[in-house]
Amino acid sequence: MMAGRVVESGVSLVELLVALAVGMLVLLGAGRLYLDGVENLIRVDELGERQEAVTLGALFLLRDIRRGGVEPGRYELRDATDGEGCALHDRVAGEPLVDGLAATAGSCAASEPIRADVEGRAGLYRITLRPLGGVNPLVLHAMDREAAVRHAGSSSPGERGS
Repeated sequence: MMAGRVVESGVSLVELLVALAVGMLVLLGAGRLYLDGVENLIRVDELGERQEAVTLGALFLLRDIRRGGVEPGRYELRDATDGEGCALHDRVAGEPLVDGLAATAGSCAASEPIRADVEGRAGLYRITLRPLGGVNPLVLHAMDREAAVRHAGSSSPGERGS
């Protein structure tokens, strides 16, 4: 018999410290993953808001251009009331339409969101809008439907084919 020897079972202090260190590393990694996910969610949300501003501005402009009667200078970019970027402003209505745009020239006032008679074609408009923080502007072309119909009706059959 083995009298005098006591067999102890359990975890030593060193093993406990190693297990705590490994557990802390796992928790830190999981926390970092969570924070990265939250930061990405915020960035995606901000990008969505910027894209929404450009889309909404383009829809306003396209609607009015296609209906006809958009006089030069009706729409302009002004400094936004919140101090961030530019706001698309309707001079006739006297109100801003959408915030969250960036200047396409050196400043909001120098930017032209709409150019008429592009490439010498009456009724063809170029819309240029850039989202806040965006590098490349969104460029769209729109046609005044009344001007297109007038032009098509005034040309002779031989001119239409060219």
